[in-house]
Amino acid sequence: MGFVQGLRWVAFVAATALASAVVPAVAQAQAPSVAAPDTVTEPGAARQGNFRVSLGMGVALRPDYAGSRSTTLMAAPVVDLRWRDTVFLSTTGGLPSLGANLINEGGWRVGPVVRLRFPRQEKANAVLRGMGDVDWTPEVGGFVEYRAGYFRLGGEVRRGVGDHDGVVAELRADAVMRPADGLMLSFGPRLNLGDESFTRRYFGVDARQAARTGYPLHRPSGGVTSVGAAVFASYALTSRLSLTGIVEFNRLQGGAADSPLVRGGRGDPNQVFTALSLSYSFGW
Repeated sequence: MGFVQGLRWVAFVAATALASAVVPAVAQAQAPSVAAPDTVTEPGAARQGNFRVSLGMGVALRPDYAGSRSTTLMAAPVVDLRWRDTVFLSTTGGLPSLGANLINEGGWRVGPVVRLRFPRQEKANAVLRGMGDVDWTPEVGGFVEYRAGYFRLGGEVRRGVGDHDGVVAELRADAVMRPADGLMLSFGPRLNLGDESFTRRYFGVDARQAARTGYPLHRPSGGVTSVGAAVFASYALTSRLSLTGIVEFNRLQGGAADSPLVRGGRGDPNQVFTALSLSYSFGW
């Protein structure tokens, strides 16, 4: 087995584990790039011991696809598992992720990560008819984050090893504060990038797709795909029960914004994701 085949096999196994933690309905939507604070450790007994778990359920309102002007309301499960502040599996705040903090000291967190990008299916929206399906895709890469006082800077770079083989990157900055007992807020800007392969897979129109849909050919280059901002809030109702809300706005840029799936009134470059959930945390 070659290196690339081996990498795809590892990614497939990891992504399968992630998919088992997510309701199938969520797979139709485009997830945001929110990186939620470590709400499992807030507050009390839930942060004791080597294992920390947060489980819950909520609702999310999100675009049908990246660039859609219509939205779908759906169930949004919360699964956040952590072992010794080292290994984590989480669906909180965006794409399901599996990773490890190889470095976790002095304000730095650095390590590998696997995220699962959900499929885009023709039946999700009439605008996609004739575009063909894009299957679910694990993305393998790494992350780095630095925290100093109330501020946090972070980023990720990942490469798809499924139905897209493009490279994506996410940069974020947040101010994190606790204005009242049990209340945690974070907010800050977001920047998302994708190479040519990624951008063409999700926003491009090739010759076959153009023939089936009547859309003009669109072959975007790589670069910035969106800019935006996110707000995250968590309120501890008890030492174990928390209410969490997320709002993220992104405006598509460049070749993503110029896509026939977005222009001509078919879609909208302004993308909004909101979610509200209730979760129960415990540890041992």
